[in-house]
Amino acid sequence: MIENINDRFCFDLPTQQVSGVKVLVTGATGYIGSELIPELLARGYKVRATVRNLSSEYERRWPGVEIITADALNMKQLKKALKGIDCAYYLIHSLDLGKDKFIDIDNQAAANFRIAADHNNVKRIIYLGGLGDPNDDLSAHLSSRLMVGQELAKGKVALTFLRAGVIVGSGSSSYKIINRLIKNCPLFVFPIKANSKCQPVAVRDVIKYLVGCLESNETIGKTYDIGGPEVYDYLDMLKIQAQVLNKKRIFIPTFFSLLPLYARIGSLFVPVPYLLVKSLMESCVNDVVCQDNEIQKIIPFKTLDFREALTRALFRKSQRTLYIEKEKTEIKIYIESLKDKILRPPSKSKSIFSDTYHFLLSKPKIPTLIKFANPQEREDYSFRILQRLETKVSDYKILNIHKIGVNAPVKYVFEELLNWNGDSTCWPNHIAHVDRTQKTIDNLSIYLFGWKSLPGWLRMRRSPINIKPLFNLNSIRIKQLPDASSSDNERYLLYKCEGGYPIGVFTMYVRSSINEENEKEQTQLFLMVGFNFYGKKEWSTARAINKVWETLHDRVTANVLNRIKQLSEWRFEKIKSG
Repeated sequence: MIENINDRFCFDLPTQQVSGVKVLVTGATGYIGSELIPELLARGYKVRATVRNLSSEYERRWPGVEIITADALNMKQLKKALKGIDCAYYLIHSLDLGKDKFIDIDNQAAANFRIAADHNNVKRIIYLGGLGDPNDDLSAHLSSRLMVGQELAKGKVALTFLRAGVIVGSGSSSYKIINRLIKNCPLFVFPIKANSKCQPVAVRDVIKYLVGCLESNETIGKTYDIGGPEVYDYLDMLKIQAQVLNKKRIFIPTFFSLLPLYARIGSLFVPVPYLLVKSLMESCVNDVVCQDNEIQKIIPFKTLDFREALTRALFRKSQRTLYIEKEKTEIKIYIESLKDKILRPPSKSKSIFSDTYHFLLSKPKIPTLIKFANPQEREDYSFRILQRLETKVSDYKILNIHKIGVNAPVKYVFEELLNWNGDSTCWPNHIAHVDRTQKTIDNLSIYLFGWKSLPGWLRMRRSPINIKPLFNLNSIRIKQLPDASSSDNERYLLYKCEGGYPIGVFTMYVRSSINEENEKEQTQLFLMVGFNFYGKKEWSTARAINKVWETLHDRVTANVLNRIKQLSEWRFEKIKSG
């Protein structure tokens, strides 16, 4: 059972923090460096980290760390980076450049670092290199790791050289290659001669050894092999990873070993550059097994077995990944907060299709339909509304009541309604086109697609065929100013609806918010209709038809009110700001 796999690695490290030590971490943006820094900080060390290019990201990612620009090939920058440092971690390599370049570059970088460390009287260097028997014909990668250690040891600064094989962690290149190959490749052609041995080690254990060496004077000037408790060949490692991922994979033995081809194909499946994949695969011909376990006597703790290390790598995100995810979340929250603060007008719908999207398919940001516990409650609410509208309660019936709060004064919200010209900002005008009789809002006719007559391409004969409006709105009363005795500053547009849906009353009612009703915005806007499909009395009992029609109406009405709210608040904000 794995618990707290995202906790610090060194919580149970048997060594103790050394006070007054200032530490330099090179290669800080790499996987090992980015995992090491939080552990050093957690144990109270003063940390300086070198990066190739400064970025505010690093300061946010590692609060309290001194970030400095330093290229290992630039002696001046290295001397500055190592000034005042007691212990330096050397975690630099150039494997992704390919063996034609990285050997010389890595050797030169190590020589520069040694000279700069000597110049600044650094007390010790801790270097993480690679396993491999120096007497074997080592790959370019392993040979280079060994030569870097030998170069660093030439100076007067004491070197602690830790040699590791495959490091298993969510961000290590070796693990990424193994993991992605098993995930993405169903079949493996495996050379029979590829039977070299490997002693993989969990990244958690590598970090513990790196920190433990800093806190153990006994390790100064020594070389140690570090690894996990088991030794495997690479075929077994792939098979175990397949088991961890619960993937069935086919492994076919072959007498041929076409390493460049394998590396090229493998790089297509993994997020690792081809030259780095090739360098690491070339090292698979060498045994990378610990020659001794002396380090365990000095820094004793139980190392993770390979299967558990794989499982932890699968579920534990690297420090960089965690930081990136946190950054993305914070940016998303910030953008969302800006959206709420920066008011914009609603976009105009441009066609029948965008009408359908904006007003019918889009879910309204704020739900507006007032829901009642029972029909009697709705009837009582309708009764009170109709009384406020100064109309005969017995003449009309309200079935649908929508309400939305608006952060603008009643006067400005109502002016938006009076000045509305039927455009597609707040109404699906391409589907239900509004036609103003005599250019006023007293009498409105709504036509499907704006058709007053059937288009020619739909007619069977030449003579025009007139089309009735979906419905007509004829004003009963437009109240532009509240009564002198009014307590809620109400204004409204009240229409009689005829000729289609809805039949009966249609009103848009605006009033000031009421604290007792827990209404937080300045203004409350209501849209209310009677509901009877196309004025046919016999259709009023057709529940299925009315239900579908009512559902469509409610969605459109909610989007209309949300858009009126957005437009009113935006326009009022512009008026306030001049």
